[in-house]
Amino acid sequence: MESLFCKEISNLATDEIAILASLGQSWKNPYLIPKWKSYMQFIQKKQIEPYMYFKLNRIAYIFCCLFFTSCVVFQAKRVPNNNLDWSLQVPKEAKKRIILFLGDSITHGRVSYDYVNAIAKNKFFENDIVVNEGINSRLTNQLLGKLDDVEKLNPDFVFILIGTNDAKAALNEEEYKRYKSVWSLTDPVDKTSFINNLSNIAERIKTKTKASVVFISLPLLGEDPSSIPFQQAKAYASYTKQIAKDRGVDYLPFFETLESKIFEEIKRGFHPRSYESGVWSMYWTILRFYSTTQTWDDLSSSNGYYFLTDGIHLNERAGKILESMILEKLK
Repeated sequence: MESLFCKEISNLATDEIAILASLGQSWKNPYLIPKWKSYMQFIQKKQIEPYMYFKLNRIAYIFCCLFFTSCVVFQAKRVPNNNLDWSLQVPKEAKKRIILFLGDSITHGRVSYDYVNAIAKNKFFENDIVVNEGINSRLTNQLLGKLDDVEKLNPDFVFILIGTNDAKAALNEEEYKRYKSVWSLTDPVDKTSFINNLSNIAERIKTKTKASVVFISLPLLGEDPSSIPFQQAKAYASYTKQIAKDRGVDYLPFFETLESKIFEEIKRGFHPRSYESGVWSMYWTILRFYSTTQTWDDLSSSNGYYFLTDGIHLNERAGKILESMILEKLK
């Protein structure tokens, strides 16, 4: 998104760029907010000719877009305060249980309903330490790199919700290239890598910690049961279930629950929307969430989904279902 705005800026005249620079500092830092009073004082001081107002308004518009884009990126990528690194610094108390959630952006909760935060705020867990180790775009391969810290933490419960990005990366070359760029991948991402990685994660946590390990099947990928992405997610959910069975860990059928409910909605007349490759729908949804009063459910409805906000992430309706499944396991 920023690249498009940068291209637009490159088309401005030199004097416009100078004015833009005077309005505020880098848009990459959301804390450096320009003061519009200073903007007006600048115009008066320089005695800007009327024809320049058009250019200034254009600059102001571009600057606002850049600023809001930066805020969205900052909000979306902000690491949870109660992440794994934080938890290793917290003094352990014998009476407190440590509940660890491992996953991707769905667990991270900045671009999706934050089910981990909702659980942490539940009064039933006020004497527990709830840890959110979710990171956007994470694959099972990147989760392997956090297992040393998981061993050091030695939690009481570990809930693992991972696989959406593995399933997406294996869909087509376009999806894979995006993850290759993000993570500098050298190996393919496919069914085999997912099964091997998830099996290793289960085995290591189970044997190297005292934790009760719980696998959660990934959510839907789009909501059209006849679509390839939906069927891909269904296959990866079945792999997760089989690994849980083989490794002797608990399993929560999240995909299966959402699938059953989406079929019920279709019978009532709901027209399901399939997942579409690309990031613009996701970015636009995130921007609207952080710049308006719309809820995740509002955005989901406006985008034509029932459980998902953008074909990938959870709205509150879906998040509450997952939350209740986890609460039932913990209580």
